[in-house]
Amino acid sequence: MPSWSKESVGTFAWAAVPIVGTALVGVFFLLPAGSIEQSAVYDLVGLAAVGAAVVGISLQRPAGWRAWAFMGAGQLAFVVGDVIWTVYQAQGVDPFPSPADISYLLGYPLIAVGLAVAIRRRISGGDRAGLLDAAILATGAAVVWWTLVLGPQVAAADPDPLSFAISLAYPIGDLILIGMALGLLMTPGARSLSFAFLVGSLLILLVADLTFGIQNLDGTYVDGGPLDGTWLIAYIGFGTAALHPSMRGLVDPRPVAVTLLGPVRLVLLAVAMLVGPVLLAVDGHATEAIVVVVAVATALMSVLVLSRLAGMVRVLDRDIERRKVLEEQLSFQAFHDPLTGLANRRRFMEAVTDALATGEGTAALFLDLDDFKDVNDHMGHDAGDAVLSGVGHRLLASIRPADLACRLGGDEFAVLMPATAGIEDAQAVAERLLDALAAPLEVDGVAVRVAASIGVAFRKAGEAMRTDDLLRRSDIAMYHAKARGKHQAASYAPELEATTDAPGSARRTVRGASAA
Repeated sequence: MPSWSKESVGTFAWAAVPIVGTALVGVFFLLPAGSIEQSAVYDLVGLAAVGAAVVGISLQRPAGWRAWAFMGAGQLAFVVGDVIWTVYQAQGVDPFPSPADISYLLGYPLIAVGLAVAIRRRISGGDRAGLLDAAILATGAAVVWWTLVLGPQVAAADPDPLSFAISLAYPIGDLILIGMALGLLMTPGARSLSFAFLVGSLLILLVADLTFGIQNLDGTYVDGGPLDGTWLIAYIGFGTAALHPSMRGLVDPRPVAVTLLGPVRLVLLAVAMLVGPVLLAVDGHATEAIVVVVAVATALMSVLVLSRLAGMVRVLDRDIERRKVLEEQLSFQAFHDPLTGLANRRRFMEAVTDALATGEGTAALFLDLDDFKDVNDHMGHDAGDAVLSGVGHRLLASIRPADLACRLGGDEFAVLMPATAGIEDAQAVAERLLDALAAPLEVDGVAVRVAASIGVAFRKAGEAMRTDDLLRRSDIAMYHAKARGKHQAASYAPELEATTDAPGSARRTVRGASAA
């Protein structure tokens, strides 16, 4: 004998609902129309749908079980109304209003509450656009409902206040369900088989109610006829939705994407906006009350559409602002060193080229930290990064506003001084840098002394010079400063070309920079 777990039962049991339900609908139509036996089968189908909801909640244990519980309670209220009406039928009476009507009417708010819970859970962070779309469509549906059902019922209503109220409560309950069903349909999230069965059952219920309202006014409704079969299909759809395994994720929260007006929504909203004027044009005998309601509803939809468009503009503005911020971040990252925040090698090379193109005096300072390897070896690379960051801050504090500080890589820095009057100005900045770096940096409570060797190169105003020539000269001068004992600055002179042999890291850095 095979063993059946709760999971396997939940996987296959849902298929029994449409199969058995369809068979019962067939039995329903085989029985005499309006008979007690036919009503009993009708009640049995409704009870089966409610039972399927109970079993589905028990087997699947959905996180949003309250939504299903409220909707199941609403279906149960419908079934109780059916049973009460069957009892009256067996007694040969048809009172109106009756307890059956109270039970029927109770089903609408219960289902609406369940749908509201589902909508709230499915929306993560709010979906104002989707709810506005639902409100516009619901208002358009209300115009149709009023024109075809409510308006004529008001005109032909029983003067008894209770009978009048109950007669209007049914189409109003349907209007509430229309709004909630559209709200659910507009929410983000999974479009599972359970979702499809649930939405389908709600739409069938609403179409059946609308048809009943029209037939009731015309006196063409037939007890036990095809319309009753439509309500049975709505029961079966709900029971299938509640028992299908995908009901677990029906009300799971989902992130809300940016919602613009897609082609489907645009068509639906256009239809909703036009439905009122079209109905008035078709119905040449519309009463004044119907015209007023259609006019008010159309004005309301116009306000909702304007709110929807305003929301789209805000979304687009935020998207543009986010893109600008992202572009600024990417631009900063492309031209700046991530550790120190100074300009990087690429930015420095471009700036040197631009400065030389002006024909004005231009100075370049090349800095190489002395004995920086000892900091990494004795204190670790985190401490070394802290020192490099501190050096970057001191460079920025020591240069002119128009100057550009750069980290070329490792422990090598550079300063570009555009529009410099003479070599003396550059030498003065180099001395300020040496003084600024002489003060110890505090890293994790330890005083770390850092010094640098600085090479200064100057291009006179009007002198022709290439970018790599200026940088090479500052590199030679820096290497000469190191050769003289470090912790000092040296300026380029032509005679250094022959006396300075600089095969080390500084030369490689400048060649790499010029090739960048």
